[in-house]
Amino acid sequence: MEILSKENDRLGRCYAIKISQKELDDTFAVKLQEAAKRIRLDGFRPGKAPFDVVKRMYGNSLIAESKKTAMDNACKKIIEDEKLLIAFDYVTKVLKEEDGIEFTMSFELVPTFELKSLSDIVIDKYVAEITEKEITEILEKVKENCPKWVEDTSSKKVKVGQKISADLAMEITINKKLQKKDLKNLDIIVEDKTPDYDFRKHLIGAEIGEVRDFSVKYPSDFEDKSIAGKAVHYKIAVKKIFKSEKHKLDNDFAKVIGHEDLEKAKIWAKNQAAAKYERISYEIMRRDILSKISSMYNFEVPLNMLDFENKEVVLQIKSEAKRLGKEFTPHIQEECRKIAEERVRLGVVVSQIAKKEKITITSNEIARAVDNIAAMYPGRERNVRNMYTSNRSSLKVIIGILTETKVVDFLLKSIKVNEKKCSVEKLISLDEEEFDFFKDSIPNEKRKVKTADKSKATTEAKKSCKRKRVE
Repeated sequence: MEILSKENDRLGRCYAIKISQKELDDTFAVKLQEAAKRIRLDGFRPGKAPFDVVKRMYGNSLIAESKKTAMDNACKKIIEDEKLLIAFDYVTKVLKEEDGIEFTMSFELVPTFELKSLSDIVIDKYVAEITEKEITEILEKVKENCPKWVEDTSSKKVKVGQKISADLAMEITINKKLQKKDLKNLDIIVEDKTPDYDFRKHLIGAEIGEVRDFSVKYPSDFEDKSIAGKAVHYKIAVKKIFKSEKHKLDNDFAKVIGHEDLEKAKIWAKNQAAAKYERISYEIMRRDILSKISSMYNFEVPLNMLDFENKEVVLQIKSEAKRLGKEFTPHIQEECRKIAEERVRLGVVVSQIAKKEKITITSNEIARAVDNIAAMYPGRERNVRNMYTSNRSSLKVIIGILTETKVVDFLLKSIKVNEKKCSVEKLISLDEEEFDFFKDSIPNEKRKVKTADKSKATTEAKKSCKRKRVE
């Protein structure tokens, strides 16, 4: 392998490289040996196929594969020997193929810079003061989702919203075998907005003592995989009808939700609120510290990283514009580019801090992050996992987010943090986003996003407007 020339253009680099015919032949011989070991041909024992037969059958594809391997090996050796830190992958282009192969390797370097001291950074940690009203609201919401069922002796027929006690017999054919199952005193809430409404609708109008006899064919993507795509025959005998009533906020209600008394339930509610507002406070600190770090640097960023990040930002903001019925204007396009540049620059700085402080991401942490993402897509978990684990760009995004979190946690332990008490309303207002892309505003003017309910700012808006690192 020979380096014919080098060209520099700011962060860009272009190497002209030549690989001799002998190097290509040696690589081809290795590929041929590997193929002969794994290919199975009729008349030959596994791994014993003659080289000339394998070469005749797979020679052309092996030649192309060996050329690519030889070029990749040459590029990796140059990067390793010259200790180059490149942004994204290199790109190769074949120039000519005579007595070997000549090609170019183009890439951009990660910018080099001196990390600045963070000793002067001060972060405010806002701690929300949780009021009795807030605690009561939490318990009231629990009450709404925890109805009190009492027998309804006045109801003659089952209605939507009621609960019944019933004996159920079901029959299903699995692998051509009929299987039967009986359940006694089964509680069934007759709701109309459930995945199995096709089953529950047959109970509407039933009288006490009546037996409903019906069959349901479940769709192939039904959440219960044991009956998905199958027909199930039911016989249900209605025994009792119940109606829902609201609990009183008292000790009896506290016991229903698993607490000794109302005071213990209030302590639980307060802890729930405290944990929620602690997460919001952490997010405010995270954004604050990253914003302050970002403002300390202004070096040039690699164009390929900038273009990739810009596409992601534009996609997010366009999606939000469509959701809100707003126009994606040229000014917004410019702002997306600026945000993308800030994200890339911040990502590089965070990576340097992680490197200096020996902060690393383990394979187990990546796997857990991928599992958490996959869990958001019930029924498609395996496909989502495969998509992330097989896509290098997706893995880089996950590693970048995990690295940022670890770096922020490290910095919060090493810089000065002032604790400030505030109201819940104040904390929520501080959690609002800085930028509103969908108002007529002066370029670079920062505005607060106004929402109808500040405490219920949409996740979509946060994803679109938040200046977070995605690398």
